[in-house]
Amino acid sequence: MAPTICVCVDDDLCGAVCDVLKQLEGRISAIVCGTDVSCFASVKADNDGIFMVVSGSCAHAVIKDLCDDYDKEERRVKLIYSLYAGVDAYKLSELKQELSGILFCNAQGCCSNVLAEYVVFSMLYFNRLPWRLAASKNEKKWDPFSSIELRRQKLVIIGYGNIGEACGAKAVALGMQVTGIRRSGDKKTDKFGVMVRGNDALDESIREADFVVSVLPGTEHTRRFFDKAFFAKMKPSAVFINIGRGMSVCEADIIEALKKGTIRAAALDVFDVEPQPVASLVSVVDDDNLFVNSLSRDTALKLWCDTQIFFCRLAEGSLSTRKVAA
Repeated sequence: MAPTICVCVDDDLCGAVCDVLKQLEGRISAIVCGTDVSCFASVKADNDGIFMVVSGSCAHAVIKDLCDDYDKEERRVKLIYSLYAGVDAYKLSELKQELSGILFCNAQGCCSNVLAEYVVFSMLYFNRLPWRLAASKNEKKWDPFSSIELRRQKLVIIGYGNIGEACGAKAVALGMQVTGIRRSGDKKTDKFGVMVRGNDALDESIREADFVVSVLPGTEHTRRFFDKAFFAKMKPSAVFINIGRGMSVCEADIIEALKKGTIRAAALDVFDVEPQPVASLVSVVDDDNLFVNSLSRDTALKLWCDTQIFFCRLAEGSLSTRKVAA
């Protein structure tokens, strides 16, 4: 029996997600989209195979419900695919029993390049000051000023996984000295030219860094990891960039660090509460100290499409072999 694809995403993305998944029509039973358990009750009752596509906190309850047959050898849900690379929203630690024996995949790698480009752009923003060039153009005046070359500057990437590697590769190509911090780091240079070190080298590394990039996931261990004490260890001329999780940064502490000059600047791509009221940040921090990014809807949908195409390839392989590839 062909499987049903259950799509549990926010309402505003449901249409776009389902449009991409239609390329699987003819090989699947149906596509069912919803945001709560009741939307998938009939699919559960049919007891056919299910592939799940999920995003956001609404998916936790649906995963828990559809995967409640953990006492069965043949599981109802065959595959769960997260449209996010980060999976903290699903509270997987509370679903160990439900997920036993089910392949859970995420969008690892799908967003790595665009995030790495954002990191490079952020570093150039603070070293080349494009906002100042734009202001001079608008005011129709010649305003010479000094800028800083990225070459030979030091970048530390905290949470050196797939996304971190993409950031490191681009930074090395620009002539930067890059250190990647991960739990399993053993002080050796990887294939990208990045020096990979363990957590015990964190303090030493950030004291010398010109840029510190966070790619940390959202867990209880990383909550408010970047606080007043952390920023105090950075150089006053250093820049902090967050492309990990908003919850990892104490926003009150980073605003204080920027206002007092504890660090030079920050580029923030994510926030503890979103959508972030940007005015609350911009009103207290100058342009040359803060770069705030809000992902455009067009870009967001492009990323969603990329991650869904990855899922479709995974699903097609499974449908062809009648097995879910691990």
